[in-house]
Order: sequence, then structure tokens, then C-alpha cells
Amino acid sequence: MKKLLFTVLLALAFNLGNAAENADLFKVDDQEINAEFAQLNELEQFVEANEGLTLSEINTNNPLLQNLNNSSDILGVLSTLRGEPPLGIPSFAWGACFGVAGIAIVYFVSDDRDETKKAFTGCVVVEGVVILIWVVYAVVVGASLFAF
Repeated sequence: MKKLLFTVLLALAFNLGNAAENADLFKVDDQEINAEFAQLNELEQFVEANEGLTLSEINTNNPLLQNLNNSSDILGVLSTLRGEPPLGIPSFAWGACFGVAGIAIVYFVSDDRDETKKAFTGCVVVEGVVILIWVVYAVVVGASLFAF
């Protein structure tokens, strides 16, 4: 019991020390945030002054775009998700576990025809096995009723 208590106290001591080191991770630096938004405000003013301007028309050497991280490339994000099942769970399993709802989830989330086919295959296989079990059950129970 003493060893267990000592181990728990030792683990807590190291955990509390580690928490003290990571406390500055959640500090908010208002000056840094304001500096970042100042750059975005300059870019916004430039775009408003030049209506109809697109990002591809702006020169990449423009000082307003040097620190811009264009992470809002929705088509780029969706293209990387093509061919991948939703949440990393195989599409066959979505169809097998959730049936028609699983097929719908795969269809709307992945928006990939092949993944939807895999979910449909999973649903059909599981439903086929269930029907086969019921048929075998009915034959066995039916045969046992005639035996008596």
C-alpha cells in the first residue's frame, strides 16, 4: 500500500511540474494578434479599393501577400479527401453496421462514388447474411415441427 501511495504521489508531482511548464501555452498575446489582423486589414483595404480583383490576379510578390497562408482552399481540401472513407472507417463497415443510414453518411461525407459502392456492398452483404440465417432457421424449425 505504501508503494502504491508513493507511486501515485510521485506521478502527481511530475504531472504538476509539467503543467507549470506548459502554462504559457495558453497565454494570449494581444499585440501579436493585432499585428496579424493589421496585415489582414491592409489586404482588405487593397481589395476593396480594387473591386473585382481576384487572388490569382494579384502578384505573388506583393508585400501584402507575403505572410498570407491561404488555408481556405476548400477544393484542395476536398480533393485530398477523395478516395478516403469518412472518419477513417472503411465504407464497407459503414454500410454493414448502419445499413441505409451508413450509405447516406458515406454518400454525403465522402462524395465519392467508389466509397458509396463499398458502403452499398456492405449493406447488401449483411442483409443477405441476415436473410440466409432466417431461411436456415425457418427450415430447421419447420423440419423439427414435422418430426414430432
